Amino acid sequence: MTQHDETGTATDQPVLPSGQPPSRPQQTPLGSQQSAAADQQADQAQAAAGPSPYLEAGTSVPQAYLAPPQPGQPKYGMPPATWPGGGQFGAVSGQQGRQAGPQQAGRQGFGQPGSPPGYGRPAGARTGFGPAARRDPAIAAPWERLLGSILDWIIIVTLATLAFISPLLQISRQVQAVTTRYTDPNSPVAQAALDAIKRDPSNERALLFWTLAMFGIALVYYWLQHAVWGATIGKRALGTRVVSAADQSKIGVRAAGIRTVAFLVGPAVALVLVKPYSIPGGLLWLVDTALPLFDPRAQCLHDKLAGTIVIRQRWLDQQARSASPW
Repeated sequence: MTQHDETGTATDQPVLPSGQPPSRPQQTPLGSQQSAAADQQADQAQAAAGPSPYLEAGTSVPQAYLAPPQPGQPKYGMPPATWPGGGQFGAVSGQQGRQAGPQQAGRQGFGQPGSPPGYGRPAGARTGFGPAARRDPAIAAPWERLLGSILDWIIIVTLATLAFISPLLQISRQVQAVTTRYTDPNSPVAQAALDAIKRDPSNERALLFWTLAMFGIALVYYWLQHAVWGATIGKRALGTRVVSAADQSKIGVRAAGIRTVAFLVGPAVALVLVKPYSIPGGLLWLVDTALPLFDPRAQCLHDKLAGTIVIRQRWLDQQARSASPW
């Protein structure tokens, strides 16, 4: 049917029975057609591949997969008040410290809040009795300190003996001659002969110099090794090390000197001076040696004076690995 427009020009547009021309079909852009074709091909490829192996039978593929829950980490949608550790996301956890950076992990010392229980021992576990039950596992045990000290003194006495080997061998021959001559070394005659050997001026000088040399070597031995390496040969053998009690850092020359002098004054007074002046030195030596058995941090008296503490080397290695960014 021919229809005339407002200008009177005839058009060949068909007219519906209602008298209105039909609407023209909308043109689809070229980019939309390509996108639809790509989506259709992706749907066909997915249908050909079959259902996802991660879905149960009869379930549809969701629009996005949520990450599986991780132990100790907040779940999706969990409010901040219920996050692990009770803090904001990314904060340091109270017990695990998983989010701690290298510097924060390196600052966590033994006995501090938030530090791990140590060496696989669960938090709150108590072993032993008395101070040992409260002692941090990073701190060296009294028996470790005692064995390390014995090894050190064996080295010190050996060096001093080698320095005075000739007069010491002479005194040993004299004592052996007395014990060989008298069958009973506890008899009054044998004791008088032994006292005469001890009171000999040359022998007294040799024994005094030998004792002084022993403590002189010990002074250099302990002072130098603690200031440079933080551990003597005996401590290295037992896997222990001397550090600052405040921040577990390396001790300096001053702290090493105070510690060494306070450690040697007791045995030096007890062994060099004669009775009754040697008794206070012996008591000081005994208190200094036995104090770690009753102290929660296993500190001797010379440790408290110098502000030091003896810890296990493997704990320091563990802290260094946790502080490393790689």
